[in-house]
Amino acid sequence: MYDRLTPRRTTGYGTCDACGRRVLWCLTTANRKIIAVDPPEDIGGNQAVSVRDTTYWTRQLSGDRPRPEIGETLRKPHIASCPIARAEAAARARARARAAAAARRRTAGRATTGVRPVRWQR
Repeated sequence: MYDRLTPRRTTGYGTCDACGRRVLWCLTTANRKIIAVDPPEDIGGNQAVSVRDTTYWTRQLSGDRPRPEIGETLRKPHIASCPIARAEAAARARARARAAAAARRRTAGRATTGVRPVRWQR
């Protein structure tokens, strides 16, 4: 859902590519990536959304700034409620874990197998 071939250039209301629900595309203030946020305001959300110069910006609530500031509304990220995107993210995580385990198995014995010890190791 978030790693697409053609980057989305605009922010605003649109639809989710995976499930087709209505979402709000926002730029993150931390690294300027575009993420999908559920449109209705939610007191339990962790995304503080604001509008500046017709661009929707979002930041995640943190320990430094735990409350929304003036002009910000709380909303939830769409990945938390999108069943298709959540399943895709879980499948990618499982694939990464399998690849990491396979890499560990391939390189586990190489450090000591067939290595001639140095004089002080004899």
